[in-house]
Amino acid sequence: MTLLVSLAACGSDDTKDTGFNSVGDTGSESDSGDGDGDSGDGDGDGDPGDGDPGDGDGDPGDGDGDPGDGDGDPGDGDGDGDGDGDGDGDGDGNEPIPCDVAEAELAPVVPHVVLVLDKSGSMLQNTWDHDADLMTPEVTRWKSLHSVVSLVVNSFDDQFEFGAQLYPSTDATNEYNANACLVNAPPDVTVAANNAIGVLLGIPTGNSQNIRGGTPAAAGMTSAIDHLIDIDDGDPAAIILVTDGAANCRTDAVNEFQRFENYDPNLLGIVADAFNDFAIPTYVVGIDISDVVTLVTGANGHPPDGEPDGISPFNQLNDLAIAGGKPKGGDEDFYQTQNEIELQAAIQAIVDDAASCTVVLDPVPFFPHLVEVVMDDEDVPKVDDCDTEDGWTFTNPNGPYETLELCGTWCDAVPNAQLVKAEYFCDPG
Repeated sequence: MTLLVSLAACGSDDTKDTGFNSVGDTGSESDSGDGDGDSGDGDGDGDPGDGDPGDGDGDPGDGDGDPGDGDGDPGDGDGDGDGDGDGDGDGDGNEPIPCDVAEAELAPVVPHVVLVLDKSGSMLQNTWDHDADLMTPEVTRWKSLHSVVSLVVNSFDDQFEFGAQLYPSTDATNEYNANACLVNAPPDVTVAANNAIGVLLGIPTGNSQNIRGGTPAAAGMTSAIDHLIDIDDGDPAAIILVTDGAANCRTDAVNEFQRFENYDPNLLGIVADAFNDFAIPTYVVGIDISDVVTLVTGANGHPPDGEPDGISPFNQLNDLAIAGGKPKGGDEDFYQTQNEIELQAAIQAIVDDAASCTVVLDPVPFFPHLVEVVMDDEDVPKVDDCDTEDGWTFTNPNGPYETLELCGTWCDAVPNAQLVKAEYFCDPG
């Protein structure tokens, strides 16, 4: 897709060959009767001869009629020879004047996206079907996740500024203590442009055996959110949270049992606050999430296992996706995946949704009410409410008019569009 802005050059009546396209052309300025004040053109100045033949539209005597009146009476500048029909014979008109138009590239807004990735021990211990083929060996969940992350960051490196947050960090252990819950802050890979290589160098390889620890999702989310808030450049931001289980490692735990065998209730509020207070949505992706209530430690001799007791991981992720402001909808609100193919499809769908439909206008239009937007030769209607209507609107309706946003079906069409352009017109008034 190519994004263009058409820049209207105002303030010149010359029609020299500039190599630009002409927008709003109303005819040649060299013909007599063009309303520019030349003799015989119906200028309403009261000079004899203004009504002579050939002073506007070619009809004999159709200029201003009586010498010196210019008052709008029939025949004195009513549009038959003066070029504007306002009675003054000066040809000043209220329509956008002809403008030479040049097309230049329009820079889209590049969103910041942090991939918050589950690196807990279960991602290595558990295998799954990666290719929907029962005849091929299963692979670890981490290997699949690494493959999908590699594909995504390499495919969309120029459309997103990616970062990566591991939870826990590569320093975490499998010990039944706080060492299993270590998280780096700021993120392991901070957000940057063209960062695909940085992301892949900053996370363990697909075949790494250093995939250990608990599931400190709350600490990982806190680090990622704080990082995005600190960037504070006004560009869109989002988080993609990937997990294969329920969060534990609560930072306010009073003992190891509470740290690992209780679900971390702090995660939901952290995700909700990011969306409600800072407009940072969280997309939630589940890797083979169970819809069965987990066993309770001690019941029927069940030993401590590091999995939060008595909760439904499925329901917890549904609640988390709703709180994050980007529920998938359908049978579940998070993106449930059962194999690597589904994981890739889920993250692809999320990336498509997170792609920015906001574009920068540079220079800022002097006449914003005359801006028009065209996608593949089809006019995009201007709308008032981007949340409920299909079209485009200025990001700041009351200015400054530095960016515009494509809305609804027009936003959906952006990835497949060949050409999107904004045209600037001039108001001669």
